[in-house]
Amino acid sequence: ERAGIKQILEKGGIKQSTSDIIGLLAFWYLFLIAIVTTLETLNLSGATDTLHTIYLYIPKIVAALVTLILGLYFANFLETVTRTSCANAGLDAAASIGRAAYIGTTIFVVAGIFEILDIASEIVIWAFILVFGAVCLSLALAFGLGGRDVAGRYLEKWLEQKKNE
Repeated sequence: ERAGIKQILEKGGIKQSTSDIIGLLAFWYLFLIAIVTTLETLNLSGATDTLHTIYLYIPKIVAALVTLILGLYFANFLETVTRTSCANAGLDAAASIGRAAYIGTTIFVVAGIFEILDIASEIVIWAFILVFGAVCLSLALAFGLGGRDVAGRYLEKWLEQKKNE
């Protein structure tokens, strides 16, 4: 619950609890083992190979789920720390900066999950690099060109605070 999994499941319209889902996954995992064993006994190699491939992919799914849980927990933690630090520093946009940290961390976690599951790894990596670079460039241009006066006033205010300390 602390990782926010329950809320994600509810948003997705899933009414089962996390423990029910884990129990269901364990049931189907054991059922798959029984089917593979039965097909090996019957010497049906084509079906056995297919199910064996699925069987070997399950640990990747488990690793992806663990990564998702830990990643969302870390994203929530990072959002809270960032928001609190920015609020303590006197920034007006503390909530927005914290939310941006959460979204950035979540995107990074999802890219990692795609890598774990071997889903278009190269495309995901390059897309992540391109989007991240585009966001950084657009923020730099927006702040540098559009907010030159605001940035100057902000820096003057900050320097005055530092002088008074």
